[in-house]
Amino acid sequence: MRRERMSEDERRTMIDSSEKFDIEAVVRDPADYFAAPMDVVNDFRLTHDEKQRILESWALDAQLRSQAEAENMPGKDQPRLQEVHLALLELQKQK
Repeated sequence: MRRERMSEDERRTMIDSSEKFDIEAVVRDPADYFAAPMDVVNDFRLTHDEKQRILESWALDAQLRSQAEAENMPGKDQPRLQEVHLALLELQKQK
């Protein structure tokens, strides 16, 4: 059973939390935990490798959503592919 998407306020609460979260759950659906891809890059609780995994997962999801839109199957959320790529580039600069 799929959870309902979190509102932006709920995501901000999660982002501001000082608690560590389940990294596997975040990798499965990053948009449920972060309002934007750059929020992953800026999250101090995550290691570089965890950020990389999360953003790569987000990129794959965005690519699949873009492909679906190209095939005339739009979803309710925007793919955000460019934002994810920019976040990955920023993460590489931090290495």
